[in-house]
Amino acid sequence: MPIDLSSVNPNLLIILPPGVLAVFALVVLVLDLYSQEKRWLAGLSLVGVLLSLVALWFASRPGAVPPGDYFGRMVTADHFTFYMVAVLLVAAGLVILFSMDWVPRRLPKVQVEYYELVLFATLGMMFMAASRDVTLIYLGLELSSQASYILAGLLRNDPRSNEAALKYFLNGALASAVLLFGLSILYGLTGTTYLPEMLVALGQAPLPLLVTAMVFVIAGFGFKVAAAPFHLWAPDAYEGAPTPVSGFFSMAPKAAAWAAVLRVFLEGLSIPQVMDKWSVLYAVLSASSMLIGNLTALWQTNVKRMMAYSSVSHAGYILVGVAAAARAPEVGAGAVLFYLLSYILTNAGIWAALVALENQGEGTEMADFRGLAQRNPALAWSLLLLFVSLIGIPPTVGFFGKFFLFRAGVQAGYVWLAVLMAINSAISVGYYYAVVRNMFFEKTEKPRLELGSSLQAVVALSVLAVLVVGLGSSPVIQYAEAALGLLGR
Repeated sequence: MPIDLSSVNPNLLIILPPGVLAVFALVVLVLDLYSQEKRWLAGLSLVGVLLSLVALWFASRPGAVPPGDYFGRMVTADHFTFYMVAVLLVAAGLVILFSMDWVPRRLPKVQVEYYELVLFATLGMMFMAASRDVTLIYLGLELSSQASYILAGLLRNDPRSNEAALKYFLNGALASAVLLFGLSILYGLTGTTYLPEMLVALGQAPLPLLVTAMVFVIAGFGFKVAAAPFHLWAPDAYEGAPTPVSGFFSMAPKAAAWAAVLRVFLEGLSIPQVMDKWSVLYAVLSASSMLIGNLTALWQTNVKRMMAYSSVSHAGYILVGVAAAARAPEVGAGAVLFYLLSYILTNAGIWAALVALENQGEGTEMADFRGLAQRNPALAWSLLLLFVSLIGIPPTVGFFGKFFLFRAGVQAGYVWLAVLMAINSAISVGYYYAVVRNMFFEKTEKPRLELGSSLQAVVALSVLAVLVVGLGSSPVIQYAEAALGLLGR
């Protein structure tokens, strides 16, 4: 029986997904005070994420919420919002799932705080993706960032975790200040924080001040997504932070930052005077991120650091789509949205494997992967498939993600950048193969590596999604391109 939502206040429906998540975060916080057994609160956090996804499904049904702005133009209802919020919730759910076995072992005294912080960070990211007002985008960014800084330092007796939290905090604070300064210049030039109005007012703004603001905003977001040369915090933060937290950093916060980049630049800074300028700047950042990320990853012996530099290179790939979006908005932005989903689905299984090694008392060095094909053949073959997806080999979702980015670059006239992306994908084979070689061609006397049920679920879901979304990429990319509810479309 179809559900009639026409009589429900659209303000209520559009705020329901973040509202559900906020309620569950507070419930978990309160129950922590009264519950002696903490493990079940992880499941409650996961239920909160799933119910938020259900609420999002109701809000996104045709006719449920007419496209437009709600809550004083702070929250936007469009396909872009629905798509990105769904991606962020999927990422949060996967992180909670692969944390369930790890957190009670390593963070027994603060395990509930861990889930609360993940939920609050996800809440901030949802507002980043769902707003066309730079005030709420920035507040969402800060809520997400503050929770992330604490997550990075939860291993209080580990000096590397303390270092990771400090570096992440200092660089994050600098990035926030730089971004806020750029946004304040835009506000001073336009007198508004609402992006569509800002776009209209910027047509009369002095070009030198406008370019200055643009550069500061690009630099601020560059820190947040770890694009070279703003990436120096990432390797130490990834290596020192708790492993599930590093996996979280590599997926959800970056996806939210990319959503904010598309919002700000395609809705607020899309006037002809500056579009080509920020397009070229993003193309340069793309090239530097791909080259620095991939070449530096070749020398890493710690897999967490390798994945950090890998994420820098993938930021470079995504920047191909961002640069292309200035000239071909739907194709470029659609490719970015699809790639964000493909990257999260692929990364989740890899970080679950790293968590499994730590659960068995091992580390995350290349040597710890020796003989993994003997110890757990299913996990080794799953990791091989996931690395193949990160490289971009068919029929995985990573191949189609890179293909759509490549197509966007060519259509926008960035043929040289598309070719550089293909070359760097070939370079990345070197460091992913180093892990594969240890898994399949090195022997070990270590016992079988056992995975808990939650880790098995994450790896299985990741592998299944990499194949299914890859082979069924056509409707997903069509929806991603149609999700561009920007520029008045």
